[in-house]
Amino acid sequence: MADTLPASWKTYRKPSRRYERYKMKALALNTSGTSIDSDQIKRLLPNNGDEVEFINTSDMKIAHCIGCNQCWLKTPGICAIKDDYETIVKRLVQVRDLWIISDTRFGFLDFKGKRVLDRIMPMLNMYLEFRDGWMRHQLRYHILNVGIIYQGHGDQALLAEWCERASHNLGGRSLGVFAIHNGKEAAPCM
Repeated sequence: MADTLPASWKTYRKPSRRYERYKMKALALNTSGTSIDSDQIKRLLPNNGDEVEFINTSDMKIAHCIGCNQCWLKTPGICAIKDDYETIVKRLVQVRDLWIISDTRFGFLDFKGKRVLDRIMPMLNMYLEFRDGWMRHQLRYHILNVGIIYQGHGDQALLAEWCERASHNLGGRSLGVFAIHNGKEAAPCM
């Protein structure tokens, strides 16, 4: 099993048997609503995105993380906010790659894209450890790779650095940051 995992996974955490039960599909959360169509992204992907599950979050009720830390202290792994994000967390436990599809504001993800990733805290433990010289949260479930596909005038360097840091905190690697008009570049990463 250890030989089938990417090299970047081996540096963060020793592989375990629990990886065998995951389908290892990618999850793409489209936070932009109608401005970026999931079908448009699927057409750019090999096999028409068969290995990617798309969830359109524009019609979902997803609150902002309030930083209460109950997902770490009182109810480990379960967010205190009861909204539609619960279904997303259940899917995140079953996938290896997470793609955030978002509009941009002021060079960064808009509030919908940022809110989706902020609510990922139940995937982590409150305990910290050093990985690659950085203080990081311990993983509750498994490694998660993160990528961003954006529309608008995003600051590519800023988004790439942020995606890299978020990925490392989740024990994974950055899948890259791609503008929607360059979406064909993202297809091999998915």
